[in-house]
Amino acid sequence: MAKVADDDGGLAVAARWALRGLGSTYPNPSVGAVIVKRGRIVGAARSAATGGPHAEVRAIAAAGRDCRGATLYVTLEPCCHHGRTGPCTEAIVTAGLTRVVVGLRDPAAHASGKGLAQLRRAGIEVVLAPLGAAHSVHEHYLHHVRTAVPFVTLKAAVGIDGRIAVHTGDSKWITGEPARRDGHRLRAQHHAIAVGVGTVISDDPGLDVRLVRGVSPIAVVFDTRLRSVGPKLRRAILRPGTLVLHGADAPARAVARVRATGAEPIVIATDRHGRVDVADALAELGRREIRSLLVEGGGTLHGAFVRAGAWQRWVVYVAPRILGQGPALCDGVEWPRVADAPRLLRESVGRLGDDLRCDYVPRPQARGTRARRS
Repeated sequence: MAKVADDDGGLAVAARWALRGLGSTYPNPSVGAVIVKRGRIVGAARSAATGGPHAEVRAIAAAGRDCRGATLYVTLEPCCHHGRTGPCTEAIVTAGLTRVVVGLRDPAAHASGKGLAQLRRAGIEVVLAPLGAAHSVHEHYLHHVRTAVPFVTLKAAVGIDGRIAVHTGDSKWITGEPARRDGHRLRAQHHAIAVGVGTVISDDPGLDVRLVRGVSPIAVVFDTRLRSVGPKLRRAILRPGTLVLHGADAPARAVARVRATGAEPIVIATDRHGRVDVADALAELGRREIRSLLVEGGGTLHGAFVRAGAWQRWVVYVAPRILGQGPALCDGVEWPRVADAPRLLRESVGRLGDDLRCDYVPRPQARGTRARRS
């Protein structure tokens, strides 16, 4: 069995286990749990899909009798309430674990601090040792609990000139297979995935997970006037489970056609430009307990999210191509001076074959800054 030198090491291993399940446990967070005895890992697990056993229970089962006198490392505070499964705190006490190191307190009102208190009352030593990796793996869950709206990741593939397609609209394929595979992995890590009506009409995307193993996210279409449906028109994305966000003035016949596909039409308020309002859309998705949303575009939808200041991460795959006079990455956004354009924080850069993956987050002072539409 692998060795663990200290609490940070134990939590880091637990975070890696949690990452393995990211995207497969929604709406529950993907938790990682590791049991260590005399410096060696004797059991490790991640959360099962919603309705299945939590990470702590699975790790306890893996460790068996070695739990007695051992330390449990877990990325998120163990639950102490009855839900789809029994309380993890009871399983921890029964297993004979004597020490529990937790990466994050659960921010949910029904849980926060209660699991830790129950373990302490049972005589178990509890250590809250915040670790950056635990925050990262649970950022979707933490954001939704704190704000009641999904964590938003913008995602696009571009040439070095910032274009997302050539002038004819063709965009297959800008990046190579390693980057496309990574993009599908990103899909699998999110609860829902969104595109605008322009992308549906031009590309007819399926928005499923194909190039890696994982759960396909819920498909969401922003289509104010329901232009994506017609009397004899079938779209791959219009299927049971898809959410189609539209304005109140969308034609009744189009609404009926969406329902006939099995997709769900949802009325959303429109903004001053007459398009589906991003803030109202996110509020509706949040009420449906959708924890995270991957926005794949196109440029008009990206621009709407940027204008609304409604995103938490931007993942850009940059290919060594010159696409020329094609659609822009972020349409409808303008700044009077370069000094007014927000400077982002580059979180990471990685190479994927001939392409680059660049992850950006807003700078604290830039949050909420809105661009002016042309």
